[in-house]
Amino acid sequence: MDRDDPYRPLLERCAQGDERAFEQLYRQASPRLFGICLRILRQEALAEEVLQECFVKIWNSAGSYSGAKGSGITWMISIVRNRSLDLLRSLKVRPEEVEIAYEGPEFASDEPDPEALAHLSGASRAVAECLERLSSDQRRCILLAFHHGHTHDELAQLLETPLGTIKAWIRRGLERLRQCLE
Repeated sequence: MDRDDPYRPLLERCAQGDERAFEQLYRQASPRLFGICLRILRQEALAEEVLQECFVKIWNSAGSYSGAKGSGITWMISIVRNRSLDLLRSLKVRPEEVEIAYEGPEFASDEPDPEALAHLSGASRAVAECLERLSSDQRRCILLAFHHGHTHDELAQLLETPLGTIKAWIRRGLERLRQCLE
């Protein structure tokens, strides 16, 4: 198995219709992907439903995965994240804001708490370290967009900053993250 990306060979085998590879992929990736669904949706039943939908999509779309564009887990996380956020939008619910009204840009911490750091995997730690290298504006926008699910337009209104500036902060921040992680 590929040490750099253990999911790549499994996804390639899934693309060829290998059900055993799909079972193995599910066993290895589902806990992490379920955690992402649950964190975004805040309801176990919804998270389970979205996870099931996403694995059907992963199975059906495995042929479109390209290792040149990113790791297998990153590809699967984007499927899970996008579907979770689509569901929230269809329900007209904002992540985090349902139960915690004070969650917002002024409360968004740039620092993970000690308990969260203890549970981070090596890859997550690398992302956290790279996030620390960004400007506070870039980091805040990326966290609010990708963790809290805000659109660029929403961020412009929320932060009272021109839309072009928000887009530039996110684009440049993501470029710096990519370079840092390579």
